[in-house]
Amino acid sequence: GYDADTVLAVRYGDHADFERAVIDLGTGQESAGTVPRWTLESTKGDGLLRVNLPSASATSVSDGRFDEGLLGSFHVVRAPEGGMVVDFLTREAFLYRVLELRDPARLVVDFKPAGERLKVPLPAEGGSTVLLEPRPKAAISDPLTVSGYSRNFEAANTITLTGPRGRVLVRRTVRSNDWSHTWGYFEATLDLPPFPDRGTLKVGNGTARDGSFEGVEIPVQAAR
Repeated sequence: GYDADTVLAVRYGDHADFERAVIDLGTGQESAGTVPRWTLESTKGDGLLRVNLPSASATSVSDGRFDEGLLGSFHVVRAPEGGMVVDFLTREAFLYRVLELRDPARLVVDFKPAGERLKVPLPAEGGSTVLLEPRPKAAISDPLTVSGYSRNFEAANTITLTGPRGRVLVRRTVRSNDWSHTWGYFEATLDLPPFPDRGTLKVGNGTARDGSFEGVEIPVQAAR
């Protein structure tokens, strides 16, 4: 059914041999009876599990952080093509199972350590920005796609690529699709000039206090 249109809460439970995240779903602010259509994305060894909720249009919770254990954080994001996604970031590789529960509607995701390290670095987080691509120490080439989500003021995200001596090679500002209600998705494709072996990619915005940079800063290198 498509009655559930709101993410009411994301709850956490630490059990003996697994960690549980529960997504409570509602119609408006009332609990829904059944879970709406959903899909799930997870690449082995990536540290990111995404729950897609195409019928969701509102959320009562935007993010949360877990201090210990396998789960690191979650973000509720307005998807670029409508609906919401709930991204879970973990500290190491994981196994998972998903359960649907009704009356009230809940989508349950159980996480268990896979006993191995992550194959790629986690998305970088800083300030009010999460950078999905590229990842830290990534090898980049022309054109460069930069994507993530943020809650920066007025949905503005400034992307700056600098060379090894701080020389600005590319600078562009793009807007995310939300910032006041929840995390908003952004994406930009940049045409790169001749690029040295190493550089720095910064994505974020100036603070309202003094305009100083707040966001994500990662090292990148030229693809060979």
